[in-house]
Amino acid sequence: MELDGARVVVTGGSDGIGAGLAAAFAERGAHVMVVARTEHKLRAVADRLVGDHLVADLTDADDVDTLVARCVDRLGHVDIWVNNAGVETNQSLAATPRDDIRALVRLNVEAAFLLTRDVLDHMLPRGSGHIVQMASVAGAVPFPGLTAYAGSKAALTHFTESLRLELKGTGIGLTVVSPGPVETAMWDRLEDADNDFAMVGLRRFKHLGFLPKLDVGRVVDATVGAVERDRRFVRLPRRYTGYHLLSNAPRRLVEAALIGTRFPRDWEETSS
Repeated sequence: MELDGARVVVTGGSDGIGAGLAAAFAERGAHVMVVARTEHKLRAVADRLVGDHLVADLTDADDVDTLVARCVDRLGHVDIWVNNAGVETNQSLAATPRDDIRALVRLNVEAAFLLTRDVLDHMLPRGSGHIVQMASVAGAVPFPGLTAYAGSKAALTHFTESLRLELKGTGIGLTVVSPGPVETAMWDRLEDADNDFAMVGLRRFKHLGFLPKLDVGRVVDATVGAVERDRRFVRLPRRYTGYHLLSNAPRRLVEAALIGTRFPRDWEETSS
């Protein structure tokens, strides 16, 4: 996809990977809208980009239900939508408060699903667009202490691969970004947490060399490049490739089995 002049929305755009993606898209000539909960952080990012910002709490149903329409109203149209907002847990599931699990699922899963659904209403009639889902290697392999988080990222990955089959031939591109640990505030919280349960697994993985930290810029550059070249996946570091291939094998088998099938475009009937 051509980025110069594109209209881009990045959720969770106030810091970390989201802010990095916003800056990278802007550097390539895109007009960027950043979305998050914290006004002063968003404004700082938007001012640096000479872009726009919208305050929204994506654990709130009303904010989720109106966000795409608000973005389209401000930008005129949306070419690229990035579902980057997310939250983690760092305890066993049995010890995690129910409210924390509910908030995680609403942000990592429900908001991503619904925002994707809403932006498709805008992209499908245009016959073009690209949607990026920020997943994780935790969506392909289990991580004790990150059970709710890992489950949410697995859901997002499987959701996108099923959606890819539905959207074949529509002109809508989909990219799943599945990095390992990235040098962000989220990973710092995991390492600094006074939580022996989560750290048992993390210490073992580190000792085995399974958890090299990635620079934010590396993830950002790979993601923006994947959008430009319409690539399905960003998987970093490369040592995790085998895990992802094994996890995705059943999906690719289904895709092969469905070659030549044509699904009805029922969204056209709904919108008519």
